[in-house]
Amino acid sequence: MTEPEAVRRVLVENNGNYVRGPLYEQFGVVMGKGLLTTDGEFWRAHRRAVQPVFLKNAITDIIPNIVRATEEMLETWERKAAAGEPVDLMTDMLRLTLVTLSRSLFAYDIKPDSALLKTIVDDVVEVMFRRGTATEMLPSWVPTDRQRKILRIHRVFDRIVADVRRSYAETGEGPLIALMERATDPATGEPWTDQQIKDELLTVYLAGHETTAVALCWTLLSVAAHPAVQEELDAEIATVLGGGLPDAESAEGLTYTKMVVDESLRMHPPIWIFPRAAVEADTLGGYDIEPGSSILLSPLVSHHNPRHWDNPLAFDPYRFTPQAVKERPRMAYLPFGSGPRQCVGNFMALLELRTIVAMVNQRFRVSRIPGTELRYGSPVISLRPLEDVMVTVTPRERSTAAPRPSRRTAPAAPAACPHHP
Repeated sequence: MTEPEAVRRVLVENNGNYVRGPLYEQFGVVMGKGLLTTDGEFWRAHRRAVQPVFLKNAITDIIPNIVRATEEMLETWERKAAAGEPVDLMTDMLRLTLVTLSRSLFAYDIKPDSALLKTIVDDVVEVMFRRGTATEMLPSWVPTDRQRKILRIHRVFDRIVADVRRSYAETGEGPLIALMERATDPATGEPWTDQQIKDELLTVYLAGHETTAVALCWTLLSVAAHPAVQEELDAEIATVLGGGLPDAESAEGLTYTKMVVDESLRMHPPIWIFPRAAVEADTLGGYDIEPGSSILLSPLVSHHNPRHWDNPLAFDPYRFTPQAVKERPRMAYLPFGSGPRQCVGNFMALLELRTIVAMVNQRFRVSRIPGTELRYGSPVISLRPLEDVMVTVTPRERSTAAPRPSRRTAPAAPAACPHHP
């Protein structure tokens, strides 16, 4: 279903009739029972418990953590640039978003090994989505390759969860872990169990950093591929930041940067599909939906629907001026979903994206290494690039305010399809 009216029916108007469905049961193998895998009263209670940390007026408090983590990454880029070494963009974005999330929500200074982190994320994908082998019929205690990966994932994250909770017990710091430790079951008044806290921590760590990292990777690559966009972005960064670092006020002023991010999310939405299962009969787009029917909503397809997007393969940030947004059906653009189950961390993700994209482009020009291909990997959780994304980073001279160029008269050239570069 891609038409805005049908999407609205599923996600907003009749959202209670459409549950997560069997695909999300596979997530539970790793994440347990958390916000991503549950429905009904359990989900509502947990959403209410963690929501305050993610509200727009609260999330700006994390900007210093974003800036600090990004500065640390950019210092490593300085050394690599001086040595003539390329940068593994996807791996660095995964590490950056994990560090930012951990410091911001849990006041925990995680020290991830990049190679291990990438292996664990790949293991999560393998465990949850590589199905259909005969070994799956064996008991869980049989040491199959899948079971070994599940154990490795849990060993790594059990240690992280224990460290986060120990840190909170010692310092009392960390806004999200504080809410979890104080949360109670609304029906019984009992505090969350250790397992409930662990499952939500795993959900936030796994779902909260990988998708933002994917979005950062595609946004930086899109800017590098479109010189006119790069020029206008550079001018805004120089004007708004004036050579300084972002804060809450200046981040709000990065309006063109936000439009660039929004356009990148349109072309490459990290979460490309929202599966749902109908509980009762309904009608969508003129079709009768029977109970138990599987419904697939795809931001990737909706975002390229020519009925709502002119020249959809062109990268054009000016699709996201306030007037253009107002004239377009709301459900034509849904990188974070919509309705009650809209991504709880959408404000945080957008703030990270805007701030990091500005800081990276303030200090470096990112360029793809000639001859490298960009294709989507196996689109199971997120639309990650198929291969490692190696780029060169060229330091810029520190700039001061500069005039912004005028709006170009034509949109950027069509972007290469990731499946057919």
